[in-house]
Amino acid sequence: MRRKRRIIVWNKELPSAVPPTVSEARWRINSTMQMWEPIFEIAVYRKSQRELETECDAALEKYLRSLEPQYPFIEIDSAKYQGLRFIREQFWKEHGAPYPYNQVIGWVVLYAKRDQILAGYYKIGAKRLTRNCRRHRFQWQGKCFAHPLAGNETSKEIVADIVEELRLLTAESPFKGRYLDTRAFMRVAPYINWRRLIRESS
Repeated sequence: MRRKRRIIVWNKELPSAVPPTVSEARWRINSTMQMWEPIFEIAVYRKSQRELETECDAALEKYLRSLEPQYPFIEIDSAKYQGLRFIREQFWKEHGAPYPYNQVIGWVVLYAKRDQILAGYYKIGAKRLTRNCRRHRFQWQGKCFAHPLAGNETSKEIVADIVEELRLLTAESPFKGRYLDTRAFMRVAPYINWRRLIRESS
């Protein structure tokens, strides 16, 4: 069984038990990663689009029922309920539409360096993540994984390794319960010469 990994945020204080040389090396990696050229960026969402729509539908119905107790058992298309129709139409726009990009709470950034694939993480600074937290700025959180390569892997094997690392992230804080949108990555990854990309990114 694969050992559970831990998200390591290098910009926080390291335990005193860590040897100074290791600590210094990690701090150097953290300070330089942000200056590296990324090879891919994967959006992290608070929820999937379907989950968010369910959440918004429930919130909208609750709000409309507070204004009109008979909702949704009314003829909302009638002139009498023009105000309710406007509220219903504006609700989704004010609470996260369109879903792509507006509901992103973080970014997993992939880098290729020498004999490994690394990933860093940016997350919004809000303590409480809601569908309206897109107003907050993103902050660097540090490295979230480093996958070593032996040098003889095929591009297909490298992609499979990256996908597995991303899957493992979703079982750990702060990614647990979040939605990593890997659709674009999975669409283009099979066509990339990963061995050449890593070699030329060193």
